Amino acid sequence: MSLSLLASAAPPADPTFHSGFAYFRWLHELLPAPFFHTQAFLTFFALILVAYWSIPRRFQMTRVWLLVVASFHFYAAWSAELAFLVTGTTLADYLFGRLMGHATRSWFRKLLLYCSVGMNLGILCYFKYRGFFLNELYDGMRQLGMNPGFAKVSLENVFIPFGISFYTFEAISYAVDVYKRKIEPEKSLPRFLLFILFFPHLVAGPIVRAGDFLTQTRRPKRWNWVRAQVGVQLFLVGAFKKMAIADRMAMFCDPVFQSPDSYSSVAVWFAVLAYAVRIYCDFSGYSDMAVGAAHLLGYKLTNNFNMPYLAANVTDFWRRWHISLSSWLRDYVFIPLGGSRGSRWLTYRNLVLTFLIGGLWHGAAWGYILWGLAHGLLQVVHKWFKEYSDDRPRLVAFLETSFGTGLRVLLTFVCVSLCWVLFQPELGKALAVFEKLFYVQRGLALPLSNRSLWATVIFLFLCQLLVRSGVWAKLYPRLPAPVLGVGYAACLCVALILAPDSGTTFIYFQF
Repeated sequence: MSLSLLASAAPPADPTFHSGFAYFRWLHELLPAPFFHTQAFLTFFALILVAYWSIPRRFQMTRVWLLVVASFHFYAAWSAELAFLVTGTTLADYLFGRLMGHATRSWFRKLLLYCSVGMNLGILCYFKYRGFFLNELYDGMRQLGMNPGFAKVSLENVFIPFGISFYTFEAISYAVDVYKRKIEPEKSLPRFLLFILFFPHLVAGPIVRAGDFLTQTRRPKRWNWVRAQVGVQLFLVGAFKKMAIADRMAMFCDPVFQSPDSYSSVAVWFAVLAYAVRIYCDFSGYSDMAVGAAHLLGYKLTNNFNMPYLAANVTDFWRRWHISLSSWLRDYVFIPLGGSRGSRWLTYRNLVLTFLIGGLWHGAAWGYILWGLAHGLLQVVHKWFKEYSDDRPRLVAFLETSFGTGLRVLLTFVCVSLCWVLFQPELGKALAVFEKLFYVQRGLALPLSNRSLWATVIFLFLCQLLVRSGVWAKLYPRLPAPVLGVGYAACLCVALILAPDSGTTFIYFQF
């Protein structure tokens, strides 16, 4: 049985990057990586949990400060310099919000909004996109026969703070909501710091809204055994998804995606299927653990997934996948662009632009941009087909049958899975995978037994079907507590048994 994932985890970055202060080096040794499924994090979280609930309920602000300090240390254990950077920008956003609340002139309020959004986007672009744009500029100038006057940036050496895209979007949504007077500017500095730095969602979401989270910081927290049970349940389910499914699927797809020319077309198709399963279980597993950890501390985070691979169309898929991001893009990009208020073609344009921004948000590479473009075009195709079928009631009736619904779910899953091929920084390898998918060639077989892959896929499908059908909602309340306890323990044991000897980092940590 492999216990390596709970025993240790490789640090996500070169440890020489860490601060020269002995305190932060010692902190890094205690908590070398911000991964929820490690022994170091579980020890850290247990200490925080005991200290948090040991503080009397009337000292609510003391609890808030404890979580702020714990969240800072959680990030500083990985990089002290960037922990101070995140804290500094959060202080600036707090001041911008307070000034907007007191400002009476619209031009000054708008200036403060531009300063807040510009600061956050500027830092995001500097860390995440400077290498990509400088290299594209370098290549373009070289092709025109011009001397760029600078060397190409080695993207492997570009250091991107974990979670910068997530907390940047949170800060921007706060500034916009304060400017539009949807929410009042937060007066309490520790509560605002907690809104951005809260460690369960700091590095990979879900993206929280200030209006939802800040109200929770004011509410006195009481220990609740039912809520604690929900938190533990979500955390264990997330650990199972990550360790037993996502990391195991990586053993199928990673070798094929790294060298697609060496494998047969059948193996590549299986690898695409494995990658679709992996990315879902990896990200939703993290989200489940984040939501579960927050529940144990008395906070409720946004549910980020709702069985997305059972979606019957790509629009429905984005209502179920990364819900906090898709709703953010809808509210702060699509609707400001005009949404669906204009003509059909303007709506199509707004959809494509929104998903292009979503693709660029994921990473500074052509693969991510094309992935966003592909999803934007799929949205356009679905909107067009819906308008086409609305005038044909017999076609609509067929599509609503069980067989028609099954076909729509299958087609949506295939389209989404093919788009996942683009979801990587190296576009050349993605194109090589597409070549193998649609031009039958011989090569190596899948690295592991196909039966293991199909067993995992069928198991995951049946679990989602069990929840979607409502059977689990009826069965769960009737199960005795000892049965549930044994089930949770079995879930953890199976995860430990099936987990590979060397685990992988969470995919969305790089965003």
